[in-house]
Parts: sequence; structure tokens; C-alpha cells
Amino acid sequence: MFKILLILKESLQSVTDLLNDYDYYFTVDRLDETESLSQKVMKSSYDLVLIEERVDLLPTIKAADPRAEIILLGGMDIDEVEAIKEGAAAHFPTPVDIERLRQCIENILHLVELCRDTGQLESQLYDKYTFAGVVGKNPQMLDIFNLARRIAPYYKTVTIMGDTGTGKEELAKALHAISPVSKNPFIICNCGALVEGLIESELFGHKKGAFTGATTDKMGVFEAAGEGAIFLDEVGELPLSFQPHLLRVLQNGEFRRLGSTQPLKARCRVIAATNRDLSKDVKAGRFREDLYFRLTPLTITIPPLRERKDDILLLCKFLLERACQRTGKKVSGFSRPAQTAIMAYDWPGNIRELDNVIEQVTILTNEAFIRLEDLPSSIREQSSKRTYETKSLDDVIKVHIEEMLRQYNGNRSNAAKVLGISRRALLRKIEKYSLT
Repeated sequence: MFKILLILKESLQSVTDLLNDYDYYFTVDRLDETESLSQKVMKSSYDLVLIEERVDLLPTIKAADPRAEIILLGGMDIDEVEAIKEGAAAHFPTPVDIERLRQCIENILHLVELCRDTGQLESQLYDKYTFAGVVGKNPQMLDIFNLARRIAPYYKTVTIMGDTGTGKEELAKALHAISPVSKNPFIICNCGALVEGLIESELFGHKKGAFTGATTDKMGVFEAAGEGAIFLDEVGELPLSFQPHLLRVLQNGEFRRLGSTQPLKARCRVIAATNRDLSKDVKAGRFREDLYFRLTPLTITIPPLRERKDDILLLCKFLLERACQRTGKKVSGFSRPAQTAIMAYDWPGNIRELDNVIEQVTILTNEAFIRLEDLPSSIREQSSKRTYETKSLDDVIKVHIEEMLRQYNGNRSNAAKVLGISRRALLRKIEKYSLT
């Protein structure tokens, strides 16, 4: 069912009669003088708006819902070029050619139907590329999802590496969610936030009187996790003095509450995470080598967002839906200029920065779509600076292929997937442009 809004004078009865012929096909609304045009368009999501003469209303409608197609009727002195720039799909001066108008409406509704079909396909792809709450279609992320599925039933200890904000905790939650112990607790411990003198108490618990202020027995996170999983975030921040205690738990599966001689069994799985290069820390003497090998029988490395830009728009959809749920606002998506700016930005803060930006603009925008001007100035400025210095189309293609091959470390199969061409086609282009 299509939805049409009329902002017409009664004099255009022939247009109303034309629409009545299609009443089985769509619903037709009229704008009441007491209603706000912006709110009505934003709330109702019209496929087509028919306006008589009022060129000044075009920006309001497009701001409220850029997806709405607009046909401008009447007005012999209207500048058609200016009207189209403002968002009109077509202009029919008085007297209106009803047959041409009929054909125009049918063409627009056909395009709307195609857009809906495309939206359904995008939703199916969105579901396909969502892994237990983690979103990604980049080949590196798909490899990570496949690895997580393979190890989830069996792992005892796994370490997730990656820059700050890349989604290590979300991946840990996903790994736990698809594991056989998913119904048991998932306990998060931020090792970087622990006070050095209380680390042992936080992880292993303590008995009453074990130290000043220990007025009751306390269960540590290893005990609280039971047969579930414990997530040791920023494990590389643990001080050297405590690392042997963690090594013993991982090695023997036993620990004791501080102040107790009674050994307890650690039954939980351990997922560690770090944004540090632990192998370098081992060489520098900041991290124990034996603990490093005990933590890393299995490792998963999440790439930074700048290396998986093909995931950005998918993440935007996911994060926007979550921001709308949190704020109670209804924002449908991003304008094309906003998408271009988001894709051009390098996102040094990774997914965490993207999430913060989307929540911020969702709260601040009064429109149905997030526009370029809604984005922070740093993102808009970087977008405006991103221009190709090359002249010809061949030069642009060559630069882009070189960038993809560099991004995927020369892996031609992965580069071809991202470029949307076959591996054989990529090989032909590599030969054509003399790439190595």
C-alpha cells in the first residue's frame, strides 16, 4: 500500500479524480490547516507528495523525509530548475496534462516499490551479517565469526586483541552467547581499573578479617562466574606482582580466597582482552612469558574500523536502531552526504567513537534523517579534504585497487570480494595496471 499526501486547492479536481481511480492501490491524505507539515510527513512516511504552487514547502518536506517524492503542480512562473534543486521530482504547469501526470505517478510508485524490495534485501543481508549482536560483513570479520563458532564449544582460555573501541567486549559476549555455558554468568572484570592492593580480593575473594576493612566474607569474580565465563578486560594492565597468581589459576584451575587456606576450584572459562602488544611487553619485561603463553593458546585479533570501512554503514544501521531504542526518538537513517562523510572519516576511536557520534546526533536532530550538518565538525572537515588528486578514471581505479590490496596484505580473494568483482577480473586489472 502506497501513501500519498495532497497539498492542493479544490480547483485541481481533475487531479483528485485521477487519484480516486487508484484508491485500491494507495491511501490519500490531505494536509489540514491546523497540522504541522513537517510533523505529518515525518510521522506518516509518505511515498509521494503532490503540491500546488508552493515551492517554499519543498525544503520542509525533504528535511522531514528525504525518501518522499514530490510532484509540483501549477504555477506558470515557477523556475523548474530551481524546483528540482529543491527536491521536486517533476513540475506540471497549469493546465495539468493528466495523462502525463498519470504516467509520472506510475513511474514514481514503481521506483518506490523497487526501493522497498531493495530495503528488504538489505534487511536480509543485515540479519546474515549479524553474529550474536556483533555486526560485520568485511572478510576479516567473517573469518573471526567462523573462528568463534568453531572454538565456542571447546575453549577454556581465549584472548581477544585489538585497538581501543574495536568491540572486544561485544565479541566476548557473542562468544559466550553461542557457547554451551551461555546460561551461566558472564562476569566482566576491568583489570585496568583495579587498585593494586585489592586485585587479589577482587578476583579471588577474601575471608572476614583478612585485612583492614574486610568485615565480611566476599566472593571473587572467579567464584561468582561459576561454570560461566569471566571476561578479563585490559589484562595487559595487571601488575607483574599479581601475574603469578593468575598464572596459577589458569594452570591448575585452583585459587584461594585471601586469608583462607581452603582451595577452591575455578570452573569458569576465561576470555581475556587487551589493546597492548603482549609479545612486546614480554620482551620489555612488563609481562610474564609463561602467563602470555597460557593466555594465548587461542587468539582473535579484531581489525580497527579504518581497515573494515565496508562495515561502517552496516554498523550505522545497527547503532542507530540501538540509539533510537535508548532515546525513544524515531530517526530513519542517514542522508547521502552524511553517509559519504562518515565513510571518509578514519574513526581513530573505532566503533566506540562511531557509537558516541550516532547517539549524539540522534539526540540533537529534529529531522527524520541525519544530515551532513548534524555531524561533528571534525567529520565534516575531513570529508571535505578527501579528494582524488588523480585526473583520469583509470588512475582512480588503479589507486583504489592498490589501496584494497594493501589493506588486505595482498590477499587477492579478499580484495576481490570487497571490490565486488571476481578474482579473475581482479587479476586482469592487476595485469592491466601493472600492479604488484
